[in-house]
Amino acid sequence: MTYNVRFGSGFAGNDDEQMGRMMMIRKIVVAVFCCGLAGCGPRDEPVQPAGTSAALPSIQAAVIEVQSVPVPLRVEVTGQVASVTQATLSSQIQAAVKEVRVREGSPVKKGETLVLLDDRDLRAELARAEAEADNAKAHLKRMRDLFVQDSVARQELENAERTFKVAEANRTAARTRVSYTVVTAPFDGLVTEKLIHAGELASPGRPLLRLEDPRQLRLEATVAEGDLKSLSRGDRVSVAIDALGGRSLSGSVAQILPTGDPATHTVLVKVELPPTSGLKAGMFGRMQLDKGSGRTLVVPRTSVIERGDLTGVYVVGSDSLAHLRWVKLGRAVGDHVEVLSGLNQGESVLVQGGQGSDGARVEIAQSVASPVP
Repeated sequence: MTYNVRFGSGFAGNDDEQMGRMMMIRKIVVAVFCCGLAGCGPRDEPVQPAGTSAALPSIQAAVIEVQSVPVPLRVEVTGQVASVTQATLSSQIQAAVKEVRVREGSPVKKGETLVLLDDRDLRAELARAEAEADNAKAHLKRMRDLFVQDSVARQELENAERTFKVAEANRTAARTRVSYTVVTAPFDGLVTEKLIHAGELASPGRPLLRLEDPRQLRLEATVAEGDLKSLSRGDRVSVAIDALGGRSLSGSVAQILPTGDPATHTVLVKVELPPTSGLKAGMFGRMQLDKGSGRTLVVPRTSVIERGDLTGVYVVGSDSLAHLRWVKLGRAVGDHVEVLSGLNQGESVLVQGGQGSDGARVEIAQSVASPVP
């Protein structure tokens, strides 16, 4: 900062007065200059001595060396629980629905009547067919008696026999059609869906009810082509049902379809499940497939810290300082967890991640051996 001060002779008065005014001006200039120097420096900040820094925190903790360990290789396949025995009941004739005796969730027994159809027209046809069959039978008897008496030719007797056979066939067909008006349960089970109501018209092929046996359930899952080599019929596999709190069930591979889906390159696999309380068709399940073993990096679960969606560990370097390292984790392996990325083999991490602080100096209390799950 530069101050230019000019002293001129523009003051009026005697020499003593001029000299006093000049001295006053010099004092003012010196005061302003000192204030300017004071305004150039930092305010309210003490000056730190050169070469000093804040002391780093120090912790005493156990560390573990990250190593590659053998672990089983598993593939998780999702699927849906379905009944082994299930059926869709349809009408075989066209007739009005007279009565539906069940609803969704109704338990049924094998042979129990479920739906009744209007049978009036069919019973009239049956009565006519029975009358024709009775007449044909009586006519055949007369023909046989006359043939024995040599009163009719063999040709007439054979015609009577054929007429009787046709009449009997018509009567049997009429009886069968009448039986179609009563829809019964093909097995013990549960009604899962009711698709028709009284008064509606049933026709061949139209579904009436859906049944299933809740005592025999299986998981139906689509498995990738490359994972089929680890499966064969009769193998025991572990199935987790989320609706049961992730409970693991031991299932048996019952069927592997011979053909796959060319679009998704998957094959349907059916795994029979043991009788389990609370297990129902339609639930979501996860099947674990073992594909041998491999090697991977693992760290103790206690080493992992979480910050929102991020997971990390404290790595202790050769400088004995802890550094927070964000890592990507995989599946759990016992008391350890798989590390997919972020760590290298041979690095050391804190066993108890909660003790760590980024930049803290670590006094190693114990060096833990690498885990072997």
